[in-house]
Amino acid sequence: MREPNLNNIEKHLIELIRERNLFTTPDPLAQAGDYIRRQLQSANLSVHEEVVPFEGRQSMNVLGLKQGSDPSAGVFVLAAHYDTVEGSPGADDNASAVSALLETARCLEDSQFDPSLLFAGFTLEEYGFVGSRHFLNQDNGTNHFVGMISLEMVGFCNPEAGSQTYPPYMDPTQYPDTGDFIAVVGNEPSATLAHSLAGIMDQAVPQLPVEKLVVPGRGDDFREVTLSDHFPFWEKNIPAVMATDTAFLRNPNYHQPSDTLDTLDIEFIGRVTKGICKFLESYLGKNQKS
Repeated sequence: MREPNLNNIEKHLIELIRERNLFTTPDPLAQAGDYIRRQLQSANLSVHEEVVPFEGRQSMNVLGLKQGSDPSAGVFVLAAHYDTVEGSPGADDNASAVSALLETARCLEDSQFDPSLLFAGFTLEEYGFVGSRHFLNQDNGTNHFVGMISLEMVGFCNPEAGSQTYPPYMDPTQYPDTGDFIAVVGNEPSATLAHSLAGIMDQAVPQLPVEKLVVPGRGDDFREVTLSDHFPFWEKNIPAVMATDTAFLRNPNYHQPSDTLDTLDIEFIGRVTKGICKFLESYLGKNQKS
């Protein structure tokens, strides 16, 4: 595994940060998809684009496959959406996560696993997970997915006391009041995956505080933790977790024009990227040996 390069992450951010919306800024959305395609190709992945129709228009899921050595070992998905809401340049939401996705692909270029590893740039997450739902409704080997991580806003960090808030169903006394950690969120069917991701990231990157939440059942009653592309996987009973800086529970720039490059902590994105890489090497390595 190669070490994450902060210059690469910053380069990705600069290329991606601007409004990327199918209805108001379709050209930047398409350009972002094309940039993701080129970067995944440069990591020697087998890349294809999947047309996603929506309300008379279309955009693309960009999918890069790292073929595993054992077809029976299934497919693990690492994903980040690349679209934005209208009126926001989408630095944290979700250029930060796309940058981590692309750098993870580069770092793992020389790694080998029995399971295949699919890097997915999903479109139209902001319109109700349209891209990821379309992906799961295609013949993409749904029955063979062994797990999924949705990278959702991984670039905003605030170490000040009182900077972190929580949904009403969480006891804030059980969690930090400083917004300087990465959160790993799963549901009951994904509990093993959530525990593994949080544990390995915590061990592999001591400078990165990690907090974990596993909600009861499928998670439908906990809206704040269903707002990313892991949720369609939950709907199909596929183990999936979200890695996030907690979005609007911490970041005041969420869905705002102020979601800009200067608000991000690139070193934090680098630590998250390293943790994801270490997890994939360890977790898919375990699958190799089983």
